[in-house]
Amino acid sequence: MSTIDLTGDITTAINGAYDRGNPVVLGYTDDRGRASLSVRGSAHVHSKNELAIWARDTTAGFAKAVQERPYVSLIFFASNDLGPRMLLSVKGKARVDPAANDKVYNAMIPGERGHDPDQKGVAVIIEVGEVMGFSPETGPINQSRTGE
Repeated sequence: MSTIDLTGDITTAINGAYDRGNPVVLGYTDDRGRASLSVRGSAHVHSKNELAIWARDTTAGFAKAVQERPYVSLIFFASNDLGPRMLLSVKGKARVDPAANDKVYNAMIPGERGHDPDQKGVAVIIEVGEVMGFSPETGPINQSRTGE
C-alpha cells in the first residue's frame, strides 16, 4: 500500500464527473443511524489527499451528520468516452470546514453553484484514508494512508 495521491487521472475522473454523466455517490450515516446515499455534483479533488463537497444545508442532512459520524464512503464509476474510464471506491473522514467555503464553492461545477447562488451552504472536506479501484488505462488502484 502507498500513501494517498489523488492527482493525475483520479483528479481528471472526479472533477466535473457529474457534468459528464458519471456522478460521485456519497455514503454516510444519517441522524437516525441509517445508511444514506446521495449523488454529489459538487464533489471534487481539494488537495493531494482530500476531496471536497458542498453541503447546501448547514444544519441538517450530510453537514450535520458528519459532525457526529464523520466516516464516509464514495464511489465513482465511468465507462464512457467522456472522461477517464475508472472505478473508484473511496473511504475517508469528513469534517465541516467553513474556512474553505470560498475555495470549495468556486471549484464546483457551475450547475452546483446555481443551486446555492447566495453561498449559504458549507464546505465539507474529506480526508481520504483509502482509494481502491481499477482503470483499464492504468490498471489497479490501491492507495491508503500509511499506518491505516
